[in-house]
Amino acid sequence: MDTLADGASARESAPESADESARTSAGLALQFYWETAEHEPPEAAELTELEEEIRTHCAALRQAAPDDTTVATLLAFLALAKLRAHLDEPVDHHDTRHAGPVRLDDDDEPGRALATEAVRASRQALALRGTDNIAAFSLACALEWLGDHEAAVTAYCEAVRLDPHDSVAAARAQALEEGLKLPCPVPDRRALQPYGFHHLERTRVVGHSGATRGVEYLSTDRAGIRRAAEHQLDEWLAGACTGLDEEFALRTWLPGEAPGKSPGRTLCADLRQALTQTPDGRQIIDWAKVPLPELHHPLPAGLPIRWYGNWHFHGETEHDD
Repeated sequence: MDTLADGASARESAPESADESARTSAGLALQFYWETAEHEPPEAAELTELEEEIRTHCAALRQAAPDDTTVATLLAFLALAKLRAHLDEPVDHHDTRHAGPVRLDDDDEPGRALATEAVRASRQALALRGTDNIAAFSLACALEWLGDHEAAVTAYCEAVRLDPHDSVAAARAQALEEGLKLPCPVPDRRALQPYGFHHLERTRVVGHSGATRGVEYLSTDRAGIRRAAEHQLDEWLAGACTGLDEEFALRTWLPGEAPGKSPGRTLCADLRQALTQTPDGRQIIDWAKVPLPELHHPLPAGLPIRWYGNWHFHGETEHDD
């Protein structure tokens, strides 16, 4: 039987397919675009170059895998990111989830054009894959900014149906419709997140404003996520008990087997509780105490996710709010 390391070595030695390579490159450029869009307008040279790069990779993905629906999700997220670059406020309301309804000015033609494109791209993605909570949330945000608040509530409720833990989507729906009760009574419940993944978080709340510092790591590779956790252990130990709130945890999402049945489950491990001491006094992670199963339907390479009301990208993401 192959060991965990043997399996990882086999995956690492296998050449990446054309569709995986294109999706990975598109996802990486999209992450840069999303992060840069917080500070730059959509016409900024850096964002223009990144958009061209994303579209080039998406075209390559379509050519390599014509039936791959993930390209529509990437383009829907790109459309939301472009709207984010245009706005002075958070497009996804992550920092102002309980703020009142928002709306673009009627004479803001560039903004309304960007929001309209986000609606179109999101609806196209949802038509291809109805469990796409990125597209559902993107659609809701764009509709809210266009001022179609009734349709936005419906879209936010759909995002909540696909991920009941999306507190931002729930708060926006309730901000737009007074007295709204969630969860919404929607029939034919489907899987919350159709792909499996591992998510490592090492963060600390460092101020009463809720500022967070640390890193997170998203992967579908068991050996890779173990290496990431072991690499972060020293950083964790160096600052243990110095934050107002702390996380050093590994979560694995296992999707349900079929629509209409169990939506799936999250396996959680507080890595602080899995530490053990070696004879020479070092602290290490005892992996026998950490549930870390093989993923049978893993998240496609490069595809971002929306989970528990947050955006997540493959690989390591640093937080320094």
